[in-house]
Amino acid sequence: MMKCLIADDEPLILKDIHRTARKVLGEDVEYFLAENSDEAVAIADSEHLTGYDIQIAFLDIEMPYISGLDVAKKIQKISSRTNIIFVTGHGKYALDVLEMYVSGFIMKPVNEKSMRKAIENLRYPIQKLFVKCFGYFDIFFGDVPIDFKRTQSREITAYLIDKNGSYVSEDELRYLLWSEDDDTEKKRRYIRNIISDIRNAFKSYGVEDIIINNNKSFYCINKDKISCDYFDYLDGKIDISDEEKESYMEQYPWAEL
Repeated sequence: MMKCLIADDEPLILKDIHRTARKVLGEDVEYFLAENSDEAVAIADSEHLTGYDIQIAFLDIEMPYISGLDVAKKIQKISSRTNIIFVTGHGKYALDVLEMYVSGFIMKPVNEKSMRKAIENLRYPIQKLFVKCFGYFDIFFGDVPIDFKRTQSREITAYLIDKNGSYVSEDELRYLLWSEDDDTEKKRRYIRNIISDIRNAFKSYGVEDIIINNNKSFYCINKDKISCDYFDYLDGKIDISDEEKESYMEQYPWAEL
């Protein structure tokens, strides 16, 4: 999950920036709000220790005691790839900002247009999870393919995606892998281990709650967590040729249906 830090010593402005960020970045983002410099640095440091750095930081330049410029320098030492976007009511800091090679500079009052432009031109683009279904099925985080520890985890992930958010029973997953109805505790445990492996693989890239289960034996993919060409096709966002349709998840025979 993307992490966004917003720091401003004026509570009303802090809430306003937060509200605008939610419109631009969406709700599927973990937001951290800081009302002073020390709190902002402490949040960045704390999140760095978890292994998942703050990816975007909106910093007010004119904060008391420690300026936003100095806060940015501290955060850059903690996490060199955090995108710093300065927010200010004065243009006099433009030269200082340029010398720091940050991601953006927004004038107050912040609006969606200026924030969206800054987000579209980040110095360190946010890596996203993408699932490719037409052709050879694969999953990428940015340009990096996601690996699983268990051989059949990828196929189970593909099957859940094929079901387009519908719940799938443990029995159905067992039949998918072994094409038999032999229900043993060993096989049920193996399915649960696969689900755990899938969750851990995505979690290692900062994507949590990728699989939802309504009880111990039914699972579905969380569509809100991924970008997928198959979902985009179903939603009418992209066109797919007949040739591409015939290659849908081509490594899995069950996908031909």
